[in-house]
Amino acid sequence: MAKLFLFGIGGTGSRVIRSLTMLLAAGVELPNCDRVVPIIIDPDAHNGDMNRTVALLKSYQQIYNNLGQRDEGFFRTNISTLSSISQDVNGSVKDTFVFDFGGINQSFRQYLHYDQLSVDSKALVELLFTQDNLESPLTIGFRGSPNVGSVVLNKVVESQELRYFADNFQEGDRVFFVSSIFGGTGAAGFPLLLKNLKDNNTRLSNARYLRDAPTGAVTVMPYFALQSEDNAIIESNNFLTKTKAALSYYEHNLQGLDALYYLADTPDTPYENQPGGTQQRNKAHLIELLAALSIVDFMRYPTAELRSGPHFHEYGLESDAPEIQFAHLPTETREIVAERLTQLLYFTRYHKQHLPTDKAPYFDTLNLDYALRNEPIFKELNTFLHSPEFGVDEWLKELAQNRRAFRPFDLSTDDFNAMILGKPVEKKWNEFFNKGLSHNYFLNKLNDASKGNAEPDNFRKLLALFYDVTEKGFEEKVKVV
Repeated sequence: MAKLFLFGIGGTGSRVIRSLTMLLAAGVELPNCDRVVPIIIDPDAHNGDMNRTVALLKSYQQIYNNLGQRDEGFFRTNISTLSSISQDVNGSVKDTFVFDFGGINQSFRQYLHYDQLSVDSKALVELLFTQDNLESPLTIGFRGSPNVGSVVLNKVVESQELRYFADNFQEGDRVFFVSSIFGGTGAAGFPLLLKNLKDNNTRLSNARYLRDAPTGAVTVMPYFALQSEDNAIIESNNFLTKTKAALSYYEHNLQGLDALYYLADTPDTPYENQPGGTQQRNKAHLIELLAALSIVDFMRYPTAELRSGPHFHEYGLESDAPEIQFAHLPTETREIVAERLTQLLYFTRYHKQHLPTDKAPYFDTLNLDYALRNEPIFKELNTFLHSPEFGVDEWLKELAQNRRAFRPFDLSTDDFNAMILGKPVEKKWNEFFNKGLSHNYFLNKLNDASKGNAEPDNFRKLLALFYDVTEKGFEEKVKVV
């Protein structure tokens, strides 16, 4: 089975993986692989963005495991932890989506064993790092300092996890890196990992497969600003300077890369200045959704075409608007996301507003009165859709509230006809009282579809029914694209 190993580096890496997980939950196809293996690399073990992405991934994984492999539908793509791709008889790798740094509870000075260095070595360290760098606690990451990150992240290169990854890497597998270029962890981690995976002298196993593997990356340039504060650890005024320096390095030091995607945006409302920890939890952003779509685009390329690269990509909207609807997206992007995200919204809204109180043949056939209250997988689905921490509802709300806002939906209405902004469903009262999309429309479709679906598992049948009826509703009544 071909795999996509997805390295999400730093806070941006986690946030992009969150958006990709939502796209896959909506049924967006990820071709040329049978499973995705996210590997999140962030030394800040308490990072709020990372931890809610991990919670989302675990929830998705439970739902997928109950649904199994299918050609289409919600949650169609397998998302696996690194340890689950092969039997780890030695237990060398934890069953988690996060690289285990082992809790670096010390300053950078202590990490370098500075006090034990020779006089000459100390002088070299002081030339390369500021006193603030040296005193910086590594418990909250690298605080926008890629020079610090490039030293500490060597721990990844020498780790059991990377050896396990290489041991299980097969011909046909692909690699993709997600990182920002204006911080510390991402700017340092991406080129370091790429260099070691493509090194002709690497000591990793399956070296030839690693060197020949189709490899892509999305480099996220500044797209948000931070509030200015006295004695702030991270100053967003320095983001562009850091970006220019990193791009200059990337220009000559990204050997082995087949496709590179660039994204950026003009910052608007600044975020609260949180250098790390549980308080670093930014609202979902359009740029992160587009970065997730770069992964989809990369996986659509045939291997032969990728090897004719490297290919470089930028992204442009149809028009510069503060609130982005489907109409602002290029046609190719709309064709990927409009129908699937609309289906996910219809399902999520129906699941919350109508499913618990439906009294209908399909409801009784699936024994939903009992299942919704008692069966763990039905409760897990409710968590994935409606968790105030990481669920679909929250993700769509955050995208709509951010600047630049991604607001294709009116999330304040319960009228299915009015949910797509700029594309209301027309009600035709003169055609047998056609009310467009409504609770009754979906209810009737669910009852009809249930009669022809012989799936014995009630959870799998429920997801299949809702995918079918929301797809029909979109095709018959909406046709955005």
